[in-house]
Amino acid sequence: MGSREGERPPTYGIPPASVRLARVLAAAALQQAERFFTGLRESRAEPRSHVKEVAAAEGDHALYVHMPFCHQPLCSFCSFVRYPFDPERSRRYLKALAVEAAWLASTAERVRVPLVYIGGGTPTVDVYGLAETIDVLRSYFGRGLAVSVEANPIDINDESVSVLRSAGVRRLSIGVQALTAERLRRLGRLSHRVEDAVRAVEAARGRFETLNIDMIWGATGDTRGTVYEEALRALRLGASQVTFYPLMPPPGRRRLMMIRGEGPWHPEEPGLYEAVLRAALEAGYQPATPWCMNRGSRLIDEYVVEYDRFLALGLSGIGRTRRYVYVNCFTPEGYMRMVERRGHAALLARRLSPVEDMLYYASAMAFGLRWCPAVLLERYGRLAAPLSATVQALLRMIGEERRGDCYRLTRTASLYTAHAMQRSLYMAVNGLREWGMAAGV
Repeated sequence: MGSREGERPPTYGIPPASVRLARVLAAAALQQAERFFTGLRESRAEPRSHVKEVAAAEGDHALYVHMPFCHQPLCSFCSFVRYPFDPERSRRYLKALAVEAAWLASTAERVRVPLVYIGGGTPTVDVYGLAETIDVLRSYFGRGLAVSVEANPIDINDESVSVLRSAGVRRLSIGVQALTAERLRRLGRLSHRVEDAVRAVEAARGRFETLNIDMIWGATGDTRGTVYEEALRALRLGASQVTFYPLMPPPGRRRLMMIRGEGPWHPEEPGLYEAVLRAALEAGYQPATPWCMNRGSRLIDEYVVEYDRFLALGLSGIGRTRRYVYVNCFTPEGYMRMVERRGHAALLARRLSPVEDMLYYASAMAFGLRWCPAVLLERYGRLAAPLSATVQALLRMIGEERRGDCYRLTRTASLYTAHAMQRSLYMAVNGLREWGMAAGV
């Protein structure tokens, strides 16, 4: 049930003390993550060491594949590494991607890849090239791959849906972002219209195991009422998931926002999050993460929730295996040169300290809306004891209950805290992307 025009939507309410605590934790998370990525920028990957680290990986890893090309004009809200689509440039990139896939499969021989997530950029800007790339990935990593693909609404029609289904895509994520022309304009999302988005969802609905819609909230001018109404409209389109991403500006854009008095936190940000959550619950959806509202699907938008270890292909891809983190280069030409020369494009790399590794694992656990003290202690031993005890005390204070070995995060204050901390982590990652594109490395 939606609110009447101009009426404030119902809300659970996040206590002011919980908001303050979430902001303190988010600030600490941002500081820690930015410190790590600043150090990573100075740590170039040594080719022989990189080969040894990847070869030593074993067990289940997700695979992220980056398709960097997009329709024009490029979206101003997006912090991912992207370039205007050019058919010839894209063809050469996909050829290099196949070479890197061959290198990765032959090097990481003890790794099993159950899931590949293809993001961008806009993977569907060339749907036939995308389908061929998926076939290449299956030839190297197995026919049983669960494939998730991001899409622009203007690429989705009966023909492209058939191509994607034939390629074995199980999860399609359509970047709707907003459902009013004014909000699309404010976000700088000018490549599609509202009617394109609605038509794309209708074309894809019921034809994939999971259909996700991406929405953005937290832009200048957003209010609780407008966010609530737009969230309800998105949820009523009938997708099995709707993922509501907050704006996550990198450092350069955050500085500009602060000069304009626009951030980095939206002045109504807790209320906007409450509005999203309320709309989702009213529409029969449940949070799978603080942002992903799910209705019965197993594949969600964030592979990092299910897989704390993941490999990466394509420019700007970030991989994490054991305590080793690597990042591929950021430009198409640089990527193609590096792959031609040595089979891979790792530009930056460093090992995580035990504390850094534990903090990452713990944040991914909380982002998946669970806290399992025994799992954390088994994995990290006494190192994890202070963190585990502190988080348990906070969860009990909020009112969460332990069920078996784990706490499930269900209270609005818990969800909001997980949202705030994950937003900080992703803003730090976006800072790395901003640096890489500006440096042209």
